[in-house]
Amino acid sequence: MRFSKLLIILLFWISPHPVLGVDLINDTSTLDQVRIGVNQVYNCEFDSAENTLVYLRKTYPSHPVTPFFEGLIYYWKYYPLIPGNPGASEFEEVMEETWQRSRLLKEDGNETEGVFFELMSRAFIVMYYADNGHSTKAITHLGKIYRDIIASFDLQEHFIEFFFITGLYNYYREAYPEAHPVYKPAALFFRKGDKTKGIEMLRFAAEETNFMRVEAALFLSLIYINFENKIDSAVWYASQLHQHYPDNGYFLSKYAEMLLVDQQYEAALDPILHLMSMDSYNKMKGTIFMGIYEEKKLKNAEKSRIYYEEGLRLAEVFDERANYVKAYAFIGLSRYFLVKGDDKQARAYKKKAKNAAGYAYIF
Repeated sequence: MRFSKLLIILLFWISPHPVLGVDLINDTSTLDQVRIGVNQVYNCEFDSAENTLVYLRKTYPSHPVTPFFEGLIYYWKYYPLIPGNPGASEFEEVMEETWQRSRLLKEDGNETEGVFFELMSRAFIVMYYADNGHSTKAITHLGKIYRDIIASFDLQEHFIEFFFITGLYNYYREAYPEAHPVYKPAALFFRKGDKTKGIEMLRFAAEETNFMRVEAALFLSLIYINFENKIDSAVWYASQLHQHYPDNGYFLSKYAEMLLVDQQYEAALDPILHLMSMDSYNKMKGTIFMGIYEEKKLKNAEKSRIYYEEGLRLAEVFDERANYVKAYAFIGLSRYFLVKGDDKQARAYKKKAKNAAGYAYIF
């Protein structure tokens, strides 16, 4: 996960705006409907989630919540979203519509909702570009995203959903340069953070917010494994996401991955087999994870090599979207050739692994 994505991905979901004099954040009946719809999207119940989209089109036809919710559906329905594939151009269109409408909200004096929706829509676009290796397209949005992140600090006491954004910023602003010193000079130009406070805010968001709790739980899992070296906590948050959204393949794959990193190989087997029975993207992940299971649990080097190589073959069509999973296969093959005494191949695969992903726990 690149620094741009780490810092930007700091958002996801919320609602808002005045219709007939009523702000969306104060419209409890609509918020209840949106909450239901968001949970359905996270659990990949897209036909059911369409009911919320129809509702929003009728009640908030010109508000950014409507195209943003539609974009949320596109993002998860066609995950992984890849330019040129189904859903991608539609996703780009509705996210642009979201931030255009958000700017109008700001002009009308609705700063809270305007900041939230412009920040979220731009962040989703940046995440989409970064995931697909289009960093130059992502860069154009970073200045506006940072502006709205800073504005969030003044708005968080009025609307608790902001605690996810400010908590994430507080943590990564300090943790990322500490882990990657090359970024320390650049970090001096950004508002200081506080790691301890950041985690506290994210925990609060995971427990108390209506819309941000899923993203907060996901990032806490990533933080605990990437930076805090607390694998038990990472597994716990990943398990909670899988339990609450059992039909979400991404959450299933993160749960399986965390179990493998924690060396809970037997517990990981069922999730791995489930992944292998799903769509081609999740099958690719499951195949590579099965290679880890064969290597680490069953000590079957030859079979693990077969799974790693098959997983890499399945990953070809997903290009950059498969990089971090491919890193597991590359490092597994590096270990395989090292045992076989082929140092040249071992070094080559280790280099590929490092180029594919920089997470220390993978190695």
